[in-house]
Amino acid sequence: MSLISIVYLLLTVGMILLLMRKKEIILAGAAAILVIGLLYAHSLREAVQVLCRAVTVGFESLLSIFIGMSLIMTMTCALRAAGVDVYLSESLHRLPKNASVSYFIIGILMAVASFMIWPSPAVALLGALILPIAAETGLPPVYIAVALNVFGHGAALSGDFLIQGVPTIAAQGAGLKSGDIMPYLVPLWCVMTAVTVLMSFLMMRRNLKKQPKKQAVPQTRSDAAVQGCSRKQKKLITALVLLAFAADTAAMILLHIGGDDATNLISGTALVLTCIISMIVFRGNARAEKVGDFLVEGFSFTVKGFAPAVIMIGFFSLGSSEFAPQILGENAPACLSETVSFLVTHAKIPGAALALLQSAVGIIYSLDGSGFAGLTVIGSIANSYPVSQEAVRILTALGQIVIIWVGGGTVIPWSVVPVASVCGVKPVELAKKNLLPVMTGIAAASVTAACMIACTA
Repeated sequence: MSLISIVYLLLTVGMILLLMRKKEIILAGAAAILVIGLLYAHSLREAVQVLCRAVTVGFESLLSIFIGMSLIMTMTCALRAAGVDVYLSESLHRLPKNASVSYFIIGILMAVASFMIWPSPAVALLGALILPIAAETGLPPVYIAVALNVFGHGAALSGDFLIQGVPTIAAQGAGLKSGDIMPYLVPLWCVMTAVTVLMSFLMMRRNLKKQPKKQAVPQTRSDAAVQGCSRKQKKLITALVLLAFAADTAAMILLHIGGDDATNLISGTALVLTCIISMIVFRGNARAEKVGDFLVEGFSFTVKGFAPAVIMIGFFSLGSSEFAPQILGENAPACLSETVSFLVTHAKIPGAALALLQSAVGIIYSLDGSGFAGLTVIGSIANSYPVSQEAVRILTALGQIVIIWVGGGTVIPWSVVPVASVCGVKPVELAKKNLLPVMTGIAAASVTAACMIACTA
């Protein structure tokens, strides 16, 4: 391992410890980038430039998601200015405000949507529909975010049983097909999901008993006065919103639209609906002016969640073989890959215990907050161990689960930004709520994988 990789690993451990101790890590992240820049360039001037490039790369990686979430929030501001949120709340006032029931309803809806169209567009879709009536769920905003995260970016994406893009990528690295790892993926996925969801739910119940109930969603009502929107107009707007997003969902399923394309469809629909709502509610020149006001308010609200994450994404991008050359220079070392190669080469671990090593490798490859980056190599790493082909399939399935749960958007603060911004909570706060349940689930899945490997010996 190079000196930069060793220092980078130590700084990463320091960041994780700060996060576990519930400390803010933005200042530490900026300092860490400067340290790596100095080690690489041996120049303070170039180190400062590295800091700027790292922040730029961090923002570029979030740009499309940032714009999408901002447009969703723009529509939410328009709905509130029209009083549609009040209308919906009045319509739903008879529903039981039970936090436990709401947690599972939101989670299951997120899981179903994520299985069909993947989590990013599902967050945009459910955020657009749930946010205006979130006060009726009985859940604080952070636990709405936890439910969306755990069921969507964790459970649904780590299995990906319908689209099967995730298992296909993981299996290809080991020279396998997705069907080859599926018999081993299913039991490991069940253990991981059951343990994590149960732990998350129990922690939520315990925390809610300790604190008074809070309003479910922070106020983002437009500064514009609520217009004299009639009940008939509110019904019309509600129907238009539901029909538009139902049409989006149908198009995504029937036309196999997924990923960024699906998110763009939903976000574009939100902007169109914002314009239509303004046409219905306002008159004359106020229509165009209010659309601009809603855009400013929507983007302002979203940037509060995204801005703190940019520096941390920049730091962890330094360890990526894809982004490090853009930040440091052409010959920049891939620190995370070097660390993994060192562990795999020098760790002398018996067969069943390789499950623990594979989980550690999966966590390391997830630190940049991009679950899919590690998927491309986790299969080949499993194939490099001196074990049977059946054990390789088990380890590939385990690696897939760990990488998606950690880097796909549940415990890395800079990967939970989309959900956090939609729900109006801090990314670090959301990641802390997810950390213990997810780590407990990974431990349970790793032990299960070790037992499965032992049975194949």
